[in-house]
Amino acid sequence: ICTNCIMDTTDPNITFDTNGVCDYCKNFYNNILPNWNTDHVGYELLKKISNKIKSNGLNKSYDCIIGLSGGLDSSYALYVAKEIMGLRPLVFHVDAGWNTQQAVSNIEKVVDGLGLDLYTEVINWEEMKDLQVAFLKSQIADQDLPQDYAFFSGLYKFAKKNKIKYILTGGNFSTECCREPEEWGGFPGIDNMLVKDIHSRFGKRPLKTFPLVDILSYKFYYRYILGMQIFKPLNLLPYIKGDAEKLLIDKYCWEP
Repeated sequence: ICTNCIMDTTDPNITFDTNGVCDYCKNFYNNILPNWNTDHVGYELLKKISNKIKSNGLNKSYDCIIGLSGGLDSSYALYVAKEIMGLRPLVFHVDAGWNTQQAVSNIEKVVDGLGLDLYTEVINWEEMKDLQVAFLKSQIADQDLPQDYAFFSGLYKFAKKNKIKYILTGGNFSTECCREPEEWGGFPGIDNMLVKDIHSRFGKRPLKTFPLVDILSYKFYYRYILGMQIFKPLNLLPYIKGDAEKLLIDKYCWEP
C-alpha cells in the first residue's frame, strides 16, 4: 500500500518509489498540481476558451453541449458554462434506467432555472439490464462501466450527429484527481472491444440500439477529423464541494 494514499496492489501495475509513494501520487504532484490553476491564470484561460466557443457558435442554436446527470459536478458545470462563461449550451441527459426522482428533479430545476433546452436520450431498458448482468457475471471490478458507456457514447454520438464541436463536462481534479486503474475496467466510457467481449460471453439479447463509440473513432475521427473538443471548466476556477452545493441550493432549490 502507498505510504501517502490508499492505493495498493489491487492495481497489478502500480509502482512505488524508494519512499513507498505510488505512481498515482507522483503523477498528481508532478503533472496535475503544477498545471492546476484556479486563480487569475485559470480565469483568463476560462475566458479565452469561452470566446473561442462563442466565436465558433455564431449563428448556431447552441455553441456547446453539456451532459447533465443531476449530480453536483455536472449541475455546477452547467451553472459555470451559462452564468460565468456566458455560453449557450444544449443540455443532454441520458436516462439509463437508474435515475432517482431526486436526480430528475435536480435536472428540471437547474435547466429551468438557467433557461436552457434539454434533450433526453432514453436507453432501451432491456438492453441496459442485459449488459449490466453480463458485467456482473464477468466479475470485472468497475461495475459502473455500462452506465458510463451509455452516458459518454450517447453524448459523443449526439454531438457528432448535430455537428456540435465543443463538449463541456463536470470532470475535475478537485473531487476525482485519480482515475481508476485501466486493469479494473478498460478505457472509461468508450471501450467497444471490452463491451463486445463481455457481452458475447454473458449477454442474452443483442445490443441493437445501445450507443457505443470505439476508442479509435473517439481518439482519431472525433478529435482530428471532426475537430471535437472536450473542456472541463471546473479545473479553471475554485471548486469547493460545499460552496457549490450551497449555491445550487440557494439559486435553484437543488438537492444534494
